[in-house]
Amino acid sequence: MKARHYLILMAVAILVPVTVIAGAGLSMLLDWERESRIRSVESSARATALLVDREVAAAQAALRALGNSDAMRRGDFAEIHREAGAMNAGTPWTWTLLIDHDGAPLLNTLVPYGTRLPGRAGPWVAQAWDSQRPRVSGYFVGALSRKPAVSIDVPVPRGAGGRWVLSQVFDAGHFSTVFADKGLGPDWVMGIFDRDGISIARNRNNTLVGGKVRPELFAAARAANSGIVRHLTREGIEVYDIFTHSEATGWTIAIGVPVAEIEAAARAATRYAALALLAVISLAFGIASFIAQRLSVALDRARRTAEALPLGALARPAPTRVHEVDVLQDALFHTSENLARERTARAALESEREALLQSEREARRLAEAQSAAKDNFLAMLGHELRNPLAAIAGALKVLDMPTANAQMAAHAREIGRRQTRHLTRIVDDLLDVRRILSGKVELKKTPIDAGALLLHCCATRQVVDAGVHAWTVGVSPLWVDGDATRLEQVFDNLLHNAIKYTPAGGAIAVRGRAEDGAAVFEVSDTGIGIEPATLPLIFEALVQGPVSIDRAQGGLGLGLALVRELAALHGGTVTAHSSGEGQGSTFTVRLPQVPAPARPADPEPDAAASAAQG
Repeated sequence: MKARHYLILMAVAILVPVTVIAGAGLSMLLDWERESRIRSVESSARATALLVDREVAAAQAALRALGNSDAMRRGDFAEIHREAGAMNAGTPWTWTLLIDHDGAPLLNTLVPYGTRLPGRAGPWVAQAWDSQRPRVSGYFVGALSRKPAVSIDVPVPRGAGGRWVLSQVFDAGHFSTVFADKGLGPDWVMGIFDRDGISIARNRNNTLVGGKVRPELFAAARAANSGIVRHLTREGIEVYDIFTHSEATGWTIAIGVPVAEIEAAARAATRYAALALLAVISLAFGIASFIAQRLSVALDRARRTAEALPLGALARPAPTRVHEVDVLQDALFHTSENLARERTARAALESEREALLQSEREARRLAEAQSAAKDNFLAMLGHELRNPLAAIAGALKVLDMPTANAQMAAHAREIGRRQTRHLTRIVDDLLDVRRILSGKVELKKTPIDAGALLLHCCATRQVVDAGVHAWTVGVSPLWVDGDATRLEQVFDNLLHNAIKYTPAGGAIAVRGRAEDGAAVFEVSDTGIGIEPATLPLIFEALVQGPVSIDRAQGGLGLGLALVRELAALHGGTVTAHSSGEGQGSTFTVRLPQVPAPARPADPEPDAAASAAQG
């Protein structure tokens, strides 16, 4: 354990008893503040209950006076109606009824005398007159007013009139006025509910009047004359509900104060005390940490040096003024240097080994690719040689037939000559590729009109094409320094490919123009196009694209390789573009352009070499 930890433990050992005692004091303070606020609310509830009792007592006194009046003794209902109306003057919240022993209303000051009155009271009328005791109703809705109401019912004394009961009916909203001067907080909920737990009046959310109060509040009110219960109001607010009963009515007056408000003062005092305690604890811990820092800084530096040891060479650590720790750090520093040298040597060996493995993998892939290319080339070569040899063998058999006539013999000789030329072209392509790739080809460069040479090649190929494709040729005179025979070989191969890979009815376009000091030649077609995967490899030797060994077009895949190498020997380039399979293709040759000579001479390509290209 670190020295600072021991010092902190010492501080904790001292502060824990202080904290416990302070916590007990804070708890007592919290309880005292809560009880003080609750007692204040209880006083407000009792005062409200007294106001309700006073209202009821005043109403009962007025009804007794009316019950003993001369008009009541005479049974003069019109006079009774007038006196009751005068009694209620200026109080729009109340009205008076006279009800007979059977519950039938005889008059109601809410309407003019003589008006037919609806409804019939319950058996409580007979019970009240028979017992000669006043009563206070619970919540009900008036039959005539259709408003929430309560009533104060006083029987007419025997001998003072008929078997009647006087009822002073109060609009339930009247009792909300008693809440106005009680100094209620904005979030307090004050209400009155009857003996059945039905809400008579509320200072907030009057839409809940007439509904049942919360069960926990009703149960607590039935169990005790006064008390406190913590619960959620019907608005969902957690409150301390302080309740008491009205002696005159049996109603319950309840004041709900939000728990947060009741405990606010206590929490504030507790918070201040807790902050003070926290400040003392923080100060103690700060002093302990400050003293421990002086003792542990050297050990911390040594720890960090040891932790950094596996990460590489360390900078020489600063001295700590603690001799033992400085000696330890010097030893760690020298160890780090030795480990760094060993790590560097091991990384160099690992890098060399990885390079050797990568080289071996590349060599293996190259060998496998070369082997596959060789196998494919031999298969294509066998196929290309087999077809003309089979045709020549067939022609010889025809010539050997004793029944062969002159026409058959001439046809057989023509087949032999044509297939011999085909074999010669295959062999010439093989020899040209070998010579070019081995650097044994020497160009005989002279200034020539490459545009005219391309037109000559187009004319020759159009004759051979015999109208199978639609040709568009637009070539201007373009002078280059080149070998006419080899350039003709380049153009002839491109034209041959355009014819070969464009179905009958397709179009071939040949263009030649000067651009940025270069002679640019384009051969476009609407043929089968080039797949994106094949396009980057199209100029490699032996590459034909994804065609099978029994493909219809034939060829060894050497033509475009010859074109690229011959263009490079002339200081130029060749590129291919295709939008994809079935979208045709365009081959573009760029050669350095030279000024036209004073007396240009027409190129005379080697006929034999021309016949061998394609």
